[in-house]
Amino acid sequence: MLFNIESDEGGEITGYVVPDDYEKTPVLHVLLAGEVIARICCGEPRPALVSAGRHANGLCGFVINETHVPGLAQIRSLAVVDEESGLLIYRRNIDGHGIQYRLFRLETHLLPLFGLDASLKEHFDYFHRGIERFGKETATQIFHLENAPSLYVSGRLTLRQYEALIYGRFTWVTLLHDPYYELAERLTVLKRAHEYSDALFGARDRMSFEPAIDFATSLVWDNDGLSRAFAGMSGAVITLLSNPVARQLASDSFDSPLPRGALATALANLATSQLVGIRERAEDFVEDLEQIMRIPTGVVKIAPLLAPVEALANQLRAIPEVEILLEVDIDIHSQVKAAIQAAG
Repeated sequence: MLFNIESDEGGEITGYVVPDDYEKTPVLHVLLAGEVIARICCGEPRPALVSAGRHANGLCGFVINETHVPGLAQIRSLAVVDEESGLLIYRRNIDGHGIQYRLFRLETHLLPLFGLDASLKEHFDYFHRGIERFGKETATQIFHLENAPSLYVSGRLTLRQYEALIYGRFTWVTLLHDPYYELAERLTVLKRAHEYSDALFGARDRMSFEPAIDFATSLVWDNDGLSRAFAGMSGAVITLLSNPVARQLASDSFDSPLPRGALATALANLATSQLVGIRERAEDFVEDLEQIMRIPTGVVKIAPLLAPVEALANQLRAIPEVEILLEVDIDIHSQVKAAIQAAG
């Protein structure tokens, strides 16, 4: 999906939304205090979209005026969202106090830290979380948003695909799990993927994770069952579960094999981040993030670790195949942890 706001003249807002479906006509909701006050069907022609082969008829532009929203010129806070995806297209926030900051949080957890995201939402004019679910084109568009100096973005992305859009344009931060805990959490989530899939996975992710979902669904949580399962993993499952953080930091995609020197590349890329934390010392990450953003202490919230997942992580530590599966991520986490401890 591509989208942009071309102008907001008070009594008239214009822009465009190009859906992923070549023939679909986008529909927008105008929200006031979270309630839908108007439903707008895009109908303004954009011939260039037809010429470029992006849309069948180019009817992707929209105009929102006082015919649709009486008193629009006097409304100081509203939002425009895509009906189908719920994606924020535009937010007018004239009296808001959005931090003049463009912040990207690289999500390294399969079960996202949505609580952390939610605790920051009110401090930004534009807010997009879990952007990987919308696909690469939409994620790229979000990084390209114009006239959005107060922008928060989070996503489980491979950094190398987006580094040109992030470096120098966003402050970026990340929080790392202990690799064994992350794997335990992934297996727990994947075992129940059919309950979570709409919230956690985009369409491509759902398909690509199928081998891992089948693997997790078949697991028995006792030591012997886990040992047998990891000893007999297929190549497809190994690719999906091995070194996920190293892949995010050093590979071109989640499907790509780790390149030579992946550990050094990953650590070098982490060094470009303004803040790297570890989940075991989440309170340090929270304190530093609040200082970076210059917001009051106690604003940022991170959910505590889950005891059943920690117990599963401890079982996984005793399985040699798991250590091999997570070898590079273990090294990354160890070196980051040592650096944080050395820094006090």
